Amino acid sequence: MAQAPFTSTAWAFGGLAAAFLGVVAYGVWLEDFQRTFLAEILVWGVFALSVSLVFGVGGMLSFAQALYFGAGCWGYNLAVFGYGLTGWAPVAAGVAAALAFAAPTGFVATRVRQHHTLIVTVILSVLVSTVLASGHWRWIAGPYVTRSLPEAPALPLGAATIDYADEMSAFLATTALVFAACLLALLLIRSPFGLAMKAVRENEAKAALLGYDVRLLRWLMFVASAGFAGFAGVLYLMLSRYSNLEFFDWTYSARAMVMAALGGLGTLVGPFVGAAVYYLAAEHLSRFFEQFMILVGVLLLVLVRFMPEGLWGGAVRMIRNRALR
Repeated sequence: MAQAPFTSTAWAFGGLAAAFLGVVAYGVWLEDFQRTFLAEILVWGVFALSVSLVFGVGGMLSFAQALYFGAGCWGYNLAVFGYGLTGWAPVAAGVAAALAFAAPTGFVATRVRQHHTLIVTVILSVLVSTVLASGHWRWIAGPYVTRSLPEAPALPLGAATIDYADEMSAFLATTALVFAACLLALLLIRSPFGLAMKAVRENEAKAALLGYDVRLLRWLMFVASAGFAGFAGVLYLMLSRYSNLEFFDWTYSARAMVMAALGGLGTLVGPFVGAAVYYLAAEHLSRFFEQFMILVGVLLLVLVRFMPEGLWGGAVRMIRNRALR
């Protein structure tokens, strides 16, 4: 018998909470450097999650996610350096900047279909990153290519304050914020909007006949995924305390696409699995094999052939098949 939607969502929430409690327990046991590395993997997982939403759920192959990651950094910097804001205000400004930037660019990108979306988003990425790198509009870092925060971020939480200068506090805060992003993504996917978006992805013509506004749904999903990418940019900036113009480059979108595909598109956990595989390979394999991306590419080709749902999706499928035996 099929589970009720509420029960299914409750189970998903419970599994998500258990997974992040496990991450916290593991992170507390690690050394400071390893703990920070784990936090960075979680942040890049949120960035890959934005790709999982726009492509895995929305069916739109977008290479513009780096624009919104960079816009999140720019919004945070603008709040800090331009207006002297602190606390949660720069976080909100970063996400708002990504959403504001995604609204018009997403309108253009969602007017086309299939591979044309890829072409348009690549053009947008190249155009924006080229203009920013020209030296006339270095929005993210003022007159510099790279800009560091003047001090470690501090987030007020009731009577307490989360100080990012402390490695443990930064890790716990990052983990909690990533968990909040995953919970929001879960609610988005399981909402009537998410279900309608899946219907559009599976059969756009049929969804239109059923009365769905296909263009509006596609645009809303595009903007929502950009919000997650912008939030990832904010988290990375707070954790690393620096930003760079290269964050706008389309190659960062390609990196997020690889991570999402490795773990499993259209899932919540898959992008984090893919991010872990990618950055563990970058950290360890690059010591012995400079072009480690060749090995990652070979792994991706094998997955596309034998496990197209990704590492996480394939593992879930095998567990379900065994349970049905």
